Amino acid sequence: MAYELVELTMEFRLSYSYHDCPTNIYYRTNLWMDPVTFTFDFNILRNESQLGQTLHPFFYHLRLDTDTDAYRRLIRDISEGGLRLSQRAFNLGCNSRVLPLISQVQARLVEHRVDLPYSDDNEYMVPAAESSVDEMLIKVRVEDEAEEKDCVICLEQLKVGSDASSMPCKHIFHGDCIQEWLSTSHYCPICRFEMPTH
Repeated sequence: MAYELVELTMEFRLSYSYHDCPTNIYYRTNLWMDPVTFTFDFNILRNESQLGQTLHPFFYHLRLDTDTDAYRRLIRDISEGGLRLSQRAFNLGCNSRVLPLISQVQARLVEHRVDLPYSDDNEYMVPAAESSVDEMLIKVRVEDEAEEKDCVICLEQLKVGSDASSMPCKHIFHGDCIQEWLSTSHYCPICRFEMPTH
């Protein structure tokens, strides 16, 4: 029995950096995302161009440039690796209509900025005071579709009915995401509202 579908699970580890151009200093944070699974026709695996187009919207949403050799290599690796695995499974007599694949992706996103706050004591990367995080973050529930948007830290959706955390500036994030962010930087990742540092 030939494969009909591919179930591709992608695991991501992203390193996000702000480059303060005037001082040539990089401020880094790591983002871990839950695995994302794509299901598509097996024939798409045979055509690297179609595979690239199938995955493009997701990578574009992550702000990863798909017009690079690195992206083309990733697509080629998925295609060639998947076809080799399917042939090996076929030779061993595996009888399934779905080919499961796992791909691990590591990427570094760099945003070049000329207006990052900076001082000699590396002010940008000073964490928020734990007491201010406990006092000023408000637990909220995403109540309607107008509030449903992506958490800019992990880029996953804030779904209606889910719990989230609101900063004093009213920007909303997943609770774990903003807690981890504020343990590194005291600025809101959207508007740079400053949380107390001591």
